[in-house]
Amino acid sequence: MEHVAVTGVGIVSPIGSTADSYWRHLLAGERAIEPMPDGARLSGNALWAAVGDDFLQASPLPKTALRNTDRFTQYAMVATQDALTNAGIERLDERTAVIIGNTMGGVPLVAESQTRFLDGARTVTPKLMALVIPNMASALIAMHWRLHGPQLAISTACASSLDAIGLAAGMIERGEVEAAIAGGSETLLSPLVYESLVRAGALSRNRDPAKASRPFDADRDGFVMGDGAGILVLERIERARARGASVLARIRGYGSLADAYHITSPDPSARYEVRAMRDAIERAGEAGRECRVVYAHATGTIVGDAAESKAIGEIYPNGQAIVTSIKGHLGHSMASAGAMSAIAGITGMHEARIPPTLGTQRLDPNARFDLVLARPRAHSYSVFQVNAFGFGGQNASLIFSR
Repeated sequence: MEHVAVTGVGIVSPIGSTADSYWRHLLAGERAIEPMPDGARLSGNALWAAVGDDFLQASPLPKTALRNTDRFTQYAMVATQDALTNAGIERLDERTAVIIGNTMGGVPLVAESQTRFLDGARTVTPKLMALVIPNMASALIAMHWRLHGPQLAISTACASSLDAIGLAAGMIERGEVEAAIAGGSETLLSPLVYESLVRAGALSRNRDPAKASRPFDADRDGFVMGDGAGILVLERIERARARGASVLARIRGYGSLADAYHITSPDPSARYEVRAMRDAIERAGEAGRECRVVYAHATGTIVGDAAESKAIGEIYPNGQAIVTSIKGHLGHSMASAGAMSAIAGITGMHEARIPPTLGTQRLDPNARFDLVLARPRAHSYSVFQVNAFGFGGQNASLIFSR
């Protein structure tokens, strides 16, 4: 890809709901993992990483724009406003594409509504369907900013936001649109979802918040649920330059393919994660060949991290890769995880720093790369790779450059 610029980034996360606060807290090693309310009645460790309610108070969006919307839609809209402000855009061309990844839609609201339904049918809102269907984030963004370009909801599990960004970048590269709002939004923080995942063996059972999310650790035992949104403003680079925009990064390569192995586990050979990463690198051309920094998916699951370790080791042999993961800070937000990592990587390029991987104390000996631990690392880089691998064998990878 030669023509796709990132001109704005926006985020709602458990450690900050602006791009600036998010970055500061990443560098400071702030961990948002905490006990769940009423967690005593639940199995396992009952931890999660939740976005606080203050994300709405700080938003300049009118309250009418957020009325009658579910939380995942609110995250996406607030992050979009942050990204547009960051990009210096007040008005978008009506042909702007909106592509937002989402996995769970409004499942927590459905679970809550089911509980109320037991008290009588009249307690159920007639707007339930309109609130919870996964396309509402992209739909409400298009409605609020009056956009009439392609409007898509992408659901490829944990790869959703990287696939959304990659698909939007492809539209711009082919000249179908001049700009796009792309990324992911997720809210899965529900006791029902938690109980299902812990019984499936996906979540950590460690009760210590400092040890529950441990990417690439030899003693890792699962992930911690998180939520939030990460949104990028993409523009054709000629358009961005013409309006005098600051180009934060360029998208150079995108790889996405199916593992086709198991509904929750990756192929242990990692061959298809390797292929997704290699596709992104090869399509990035010279920029891809220069890449040595990886913002890993690395959620802290036993089999997931093992496969990604193999993939990174094959793509970057002899310990060439400098690797980090943000999951120790804010858990695993599924559909928005890839975009959140991308925003960290973009900011890190400008700051010449890589945030640390929290929680990891004893690096898995099979992880043959340079994992950034304990504290941020001063490191100047102009290219990085972001991975996102999800349930259903969804593998996505992007290469960004200056």
